[in-house]
Amino acid sequence: MSVVLALYRTDDLHEHREALCEWLKANDVAPHTVALRWISVEADGNQRSIRYRAFHTTPTGNRLVDPDDPAQAWTEVRTAPLRTDLPKIGHGL
Repeated sequence: MSVVLALYRTDDLHEHREALCEWLKANDVAPHTVALRWISVEADGNQRSIRYRAFHTTPTGNRLVDPDDPAQAWTEVRTAPLRTDLPKIGHGL
């Protein structure tokens, strides 16, 4: 079972977008694929990872509409290994 080490909410992510984008790139995550709803840093034993919601896109990169909620973009939860810590931003946990 994973433990949430830090949770960044929408307001934190918008306020610190530039630092967030650099951090995502340093962790091999393409910033344009990440929905700015929330991002968490989690630990499962000795393994730390980034958990986030990523957009479903067409082959040309256009975002798809959520089939269950046409007013929203379609996203899914993804994880990536944490390679570098995010500088202190927002409130976290």
